[in-house]
Formats: sequence, C-alpha cells, structure tokens
Amino acid sequence: MLTIVGLVAGGYLLVQTRLGYGIQLGRNVRTPTPALTPTPTRSVDDFIRAAEAAAAQGNYRAAIEAYDRASRRRPNDLDLHRRAARLMVFIGQPEKAEQRIRKALEIDSNHLPSRAVLCMALDWQKRIAEAVAECQAVVAADPNYATGYAYLAEALADSGDFNAARAAAQTAVDLEPDNVDALRNLGYVYDVFGRYDMARYHYERALERDPNMPHVLSAIGRIFYVTGQTANAIKVFQRIIEMDPQHAEAYQQLGMVYRFIGERQKAREALDKAIELEPTRVRALTERALLNFQVRNYFGAVEDYTRALTVTQQLGTSLSAIDYLYYGFAYRWIQECDNARAMWAKSLELAPADQEIRANVEAGLAACSGR
Repeated sequence: MLTIVGLVAGGYLLVQTRLGYGIQLGRNVRTPTPALTPTPTRSVDDFIRAAEAAAAQGNYRAAIEAYDRASRRRPNDLDLHRRAARLMVFIGQPEKAEQRIRKALEIDSNHLPSRAVLCMALDWQKRIAEAVAECQAVVAADPNYATGYAYLAEALADSGDFNAARAAAQTAVDLEPDNVDALRNLGYVYDVFGRYDMARYHYERALERDPNMPHVLSAIGRIFYVTGQTANAIKVFQRIIEMDPQHAEAYQQLGMVYRFIGERQKAREALDKAIELEPTRVRALTERALLNFQVRNYFGAVEDYTRALTVTQQLGTSLSAIDYLYYGFAYRWIQECDNARAMWAKSLELAPADQEIRANVEAGLAACSGR
C-alpha cells in the first residue's frame, strides 16, 4: 500500500514539475516563468548615431555597416547612401562607392552631395578627367557648395594643375573653414606637389576637428616617411591599424618603412598582411617583390612582379619604370635573359630620359650577353 502511494505521489510530482509547478513547504507553488523580453527594434536614427560614433572613432567599416542598416529602412534616403559611399572611398573601395552612388542617383540625378562623392570616387580610381568634369558641374550648379570645391581640388591636383587645385581648395576652406574635407584637400594639394610642411599643417587642421580620420593620418604617415622621420611614420601607421585592423594601405606603408630601415622580417609580415587583405594591391606586391630581390629570392621577386603586372593589365594601369628595371634584373638572376630584355625595354620606354635607369639597363644587357 505504501509503495502504491509513493508511486502515485512521485508521478504527481513529475507531472507537476513538467507543468511548471514545484513543491515548497508541502504546498503546490507555481515556479515563476521569466517573461519574454522583446528585443527593442532599433530606429533609423539609432543606426545613424551608431554610424557617426564609429566614424568618429576611425572605424569606417563599422560606420558603413550601420549606414547600410539605416538605408535598408530608408532606401530612398540619398544622404545615407552618400555618407556610406564617402567612407567607402576612404577605405579604398572607390569602385563600390561609385556603384552605390550611381544607384542612388537613379532616385535623384541632381543630388549634388551625391554627385560630389561620385567625383571623388572617380578620382580615386584615377579616372581624373571624368572626376574633374563631374565636380566642375557640381560647383557650377551651386557655387557655394564647399565640399564640391574640396573634391574638385583633389581631382585638379591629380591632373597636375597646382594653381587651379589650390584655388579650388582655398575656395572650399573660405566657404566652410571647419569643413574637414576642405582642409584635408588643401593639405593634399600641397602634398602632391611636394610642399610637405604646408601639407602637414592643413592635414593637422583637419585632424583638430576630426582626430581619427585614417586617410588623413595615412597621409601624414607618408609625409613622415618621405622626409626621413621613420619612427613617427611607424607610430602613425600602427595607430591606423589599431583603429582598423583591415586597413591594407596602412600595412603596406608600414611594410615600406620597415623595408627602408632594414627591418626585413617586419617588412615581410606587414606586406604579407596587406596582400592578404587586398590581393590586388599593386604597390604592396611590388614592394614585396623588391624585398624578395634584396634578400636574393629572385624567383619570389619574379612571382610578385608578375602578379602585380597582371593586376595593372586588368586595371588599365602600368608598373613604374623602376619596377620594370628590377623585374628585369630578377629575370636576369634566374637566367631568363629574354624576359629580362623585355622588362628593361619597357623600363626605358617609360623613362627614356632617366640616365640612371639607362646605365643600369646597359649593364644588365651586357651581363646577359656575357660581356
């Protein structure tokens, strides 16, 4: 009898437990079930604030992602697309920026801020004539649009017109003294033409207003490098990588500095990372090729120069005369003189007046001829 009672009681407890009840002090007590807390739906404004905060910290990729989420809620908001595309240019994705802006302009082909970013995206793809024409149309439509003049200045600088570029950049700064793109591009104009003190001054004015802009910090790092301040350059590029561990250009520049000062292992690690992040980054490939040449890994040098050449052919660009010179010597050291001669001929074609290149080519040709 006691056994039966025990079994009944045990079965009862099991059923009650599965139904969510428990036993406490001999009474049936309902075990509280936690209420399901609904996940709050983030608003478009929430995503915009998140994007702005990420951009202020120099994390442009996170900012772009937040703008993307906002855009999915408001697909016809051209300004959201414009903000995202602008940052895409700065992280080295001008092709994607162009695609996004052109799609946005289907909504309103006269949206000047979007057309200005299109100008910049074209310029960063080295489609300079198209960029100049686009920005000129923007400032013609609105002569008071500072950012339009800022991007026009950048494209004019890349076209080689210093006076026109400086005038456009100064107009942008005069219209909006706190416009970071205007200040950056006034610095860029001086940078392109080798006036590094003035370039740094205006870059730093831009950073006073927005301290964590990776593209501006990268420009300052390059100035440190070319002026021999390698320790400062390393610090700047490391800072960029801390903000954005996927910043291929920063790794490339860091590798260049390390190669220059003879830190070859560090140079290789940085260049390897740049190429891992962006396999078609030509300058990283040619820098690693030169590093391979310096350590007498001539097969590795040929491989990297060949990869770089393939990319330039796809992009419609070219290796430099110096690249072709070393490319040829790498072939010479692995006993492929026919290929070496072809590379040296291309080097002379690109720099016919460079006497140093000519002297090196003549020495290489003599070595290949056994003289």
